[in-house]
Amino acid sequence: MDGTSGNALRIQLTQHGRCYELAARQLTDGRLAIEVNGSDADGAPVAALSGSLPVSDLSLLVDLIKLMRARGGQAGEGQISVVEQQRLAHAEAHRGWTDEQDERLRRLACQPDASVKTLAVALLRSEGAIRSRLRRLRIDELPRETHIEGDQRSLASCDPV
Repeated sequence: MDGTSGNALRIQLTQHGRCYELAARQLTDGRLAIEVNGSDADGAPVAALSGSLPVSDLSLLVDLIKLMRARGGQAGEGQISVVEQQRLAHAEAHRGWTDEQDERLRRLACQPDASVKTLAVALLRSEGAIRSRLRRLRIDELPRETHIEGDQRSLASCDPV
């Protein structure tokens, strides 16, 4: 892997007669170069993957692999619950709202570019969860949207709290 900055990691896992080795190195441009090689019990190659990605996307790749495994219908410990699957898309799915999260939602809802979609991304929730919480907090309009589905009260929540 060319252009590495010296930060390298190599790990190996052997299970059920298969041996997998993962090598990862941080590149000078901030990306992570990854190589995965797998072999069977006789040492014959069974897998080879390589590529690079932004370091910040590594957890996204892990979540993608978990989701792919779950959708592959593998039984036992490989299956993940519906809630866990939803949390792969929205990390805060099915978690209670804290006072701090409510305050952040109120603050973000007052921003000129606020929309249900931008709030969902910022708060790691689904758009439906954001709409529901906005109704509960009596925030019925966002700057980029005419009204939130359901109640249609006036927008008073952008006043200082």
